[in-house]
Amino acid sequence: MTGWTRGVGASVGITCCVGGMNMLEISHLSCSYGGPVVVDHVDLHIRSGELVGIVGPSGSGKTTLLRAILGTVEPMHGSITKPDALSIAYVPQVETVDWNFPVTVSEVIVMTMRKRSWWPGISKAERAKVDELLERLGLGGLGQRHIRELSGGQQQRMFLARA
Repeated sequence: MTGWTRGVGASVGITCCVGGMNMLEISHLSCSYGGPVVVDHVDLHIRSGELVGIVGPSGSGKTTLLRAILGTVEPMHGSITKPDALSIAYVPQVETVDWNFPVTVSEVIVMTMRKRSWWPGISKAERAKVDELLERLGLGGLGQRHIRELSGGQQQRMFLARA
């Protein structure tokens, strides 16, 4: 069950109450970029096994909330609690990508699979994993395509595979 509450000043609190332990707890979180408050008093509790979408109009603070969770935006106040081993995937907004960069779909996905490697090519094991991901996301056979040759929806699914 998910509940929404709206308080004074357009603060929004989201509480997700499904069995299991909390994987992410946000309490009274507010963020700013040095000016007006962008995220105002948000409460969010996500339990293990939940799939949560953050939805809202342009400029409502969705990306700022995600950046705070990832640790790239410092909250003004409030707290974010998550296990150290928690891995969070983030699919960037399209306008942050250089679509002319000379890279294929497979190469974009492999970039996040490697810790460190001296070998510049894609191994057979990496290619098999990439091909499986692409198939699962309806992108089978597009691994050798340049990223600008994909449709908008295909580009987003490529970034989902990368995440």
